[in-house]
Amino acid sequence: MGGVVSGYVTFLTGGRAFAGRLGEVREVVRAVGIEELTGARAPITGLLILRASPVPVVDLRSEPYAGDTGDVLVLQTLEGVLGLAVDKVVAVLGPDGLTATDQTAAGLPSYVLEVRRDAAGEPVLVVSLPALAGLIPA
Repeated sequence: MGGVVSGYVTFLTGGRAFAGRLGEVREVVRAVGIEELTGARAPITGLLILRASPVPVVDLRSEPYAGDTGDVLVLQTLEGVLGLAVDKVVAVLGPDGLTATDQTAAGLPSYVLEVRRDAAGEPVLVVSLPALAGLIPA
């Protein structure tokens, strides 16, 4: 019996801590073998072959295409599978893994859903992963 998966995947990109809702992530893989698609239009700029299937990639790493570094959040979207390359996946947390705050997302980019805190008390931006990838408006 499958239900809605709740919790968070926390990750770093550009020195900033983010979290995506676990239900948006199909799997996490190492960013190995992402090929840059020269001339491709953003947001899709790369391609990863995952178990013999092509996965388009939006590369959000600090140094895109600088080698096989980072991780890829594989998302299942309405349009199909999409990879979101990030600098590093930090943790997979349960629904209580991030503490709610009274901070609002006002003034932050539209893909930010809320601001929470990690176990160390540091702020983490909870984002809509498809919106962060530039696929849908937040």
